[in-house]
Amino acid sequence: MLLQSHLKELHLLPALPSAWPSGSVSGLKARGNFEVDIVWEDHQLKQAKIKSNMGNKCVLRTQVPVSIEGVVSTQVKEGNYYISSFETKKGDFYVITAIAN
Repeated sequence: MLLQSHLKELHLLPALPSAWPSGSVSGLKARGNFEVDIVWEDHQLKQAKIKSNMGNKCVLRTQVPVSIEGVVSTQVKEGNYYISSFETKKGDFYVITAIAN
């Protein structure tokens, strides 16, 4: 519902229940040894924080375009989703912020 890590992607809020219009979650563990915190409002991603525990490449799938602080990232639109990718360093945190459409 809140995070899916599959096929080397972290899909943020893939199946957010309509009964949870706003909220947050922290400490989710994802494949690639990432830790994820997510904040959403009005059924949309507002911000996420990702900690890289191994320094792997991070690939995000979101329903809204995002910016990622402090790194060079690429973002492409694929159907109804935005795919963002960036290199990480072991132990570093990355703040992902939704860009208003």
